[in-house]
Amino acid sequence: GLAACARATLRGEGVRGLYKGVGSPVLTVGAMNALLFFSYEYTTAALHRRAGPSEGEDELTIGQVYAAGAASGFASAFITAPTELVKCLAQVNLQSEGKIREEWAIFRNMIRDHGWLGAHGPSRGLLMTIIRETPSFGLYFSVYEASTRHFGKGQLTSFVAGGCAGALAWASIYPLDVVKTRWQTAPPGRYASLAHCARSTVGDGWRTLFRGFGATMARAWPQNGVIFCTYELVKGMLTS
Repeated sequence: GLAACARATLRGEGVRGLYKGVGSPVLTVGAMNALLFFSYEYTTAALHRRAGPSEGEDELTIGQVYAAGAASGFASAFITAPTELVKCLAQVNLQSEGKIREEWAIFRNMIRDHGWLGAHGPSRGLLMTIIRETPSFGLYFSVYEASTRHFGKGQLTSFVAGGCAGALAWASIYPLDVVKTRWQTAPPGRYASLAHCARSTVGDGWRTLFRGFGATMARAWPQNGVIFCTYELVKGMLTS
């Protein structure tokens, strides 16, 4: 279970083991979220312009919000995929000491040995990341928007609605994420193709598709609650 895994990590690797792979997300999370929300705002503005003056300046439909969220998820996947690849490889390496320079070495060696677009280069898992991010961020933004329209906007509402949006978005695509992670971290030769990886994962039983689900839900709620609170705060400051 999750608790047993945490205890084993602490015994074997110490507290540092809990932070393996943290370097790459820390260095790229700002760019990823900036691209995500910029793409979302750009797409919603484009949809407003396309509606034209005849339809006034009313709110977008939830379907249009979903489309804008999906577009932003597609765009951000190009940063998310290599970031998660490096993070996952660092986390599964038992010899790693959890230092940032080790993650940089992973990235550098991938480019040196496989090139940017090689089978085991930084773009490994990009397709699965796009397939995961596109619908999940459509759901993410539409759930948040529907919630705040119903309950109103405020710091508490944004936190709760953002938490709900993050949890539901992750829950909707979690099995895809398991397949993506297996595909990215598998050594060369283990899987003949992405389809082979998916069949192998499903063949291990349905429970395999939800390993780590509890930990992801525990993280998703507060993380996305804070993200949306910050988003609304900064947006209000920029537009005031």
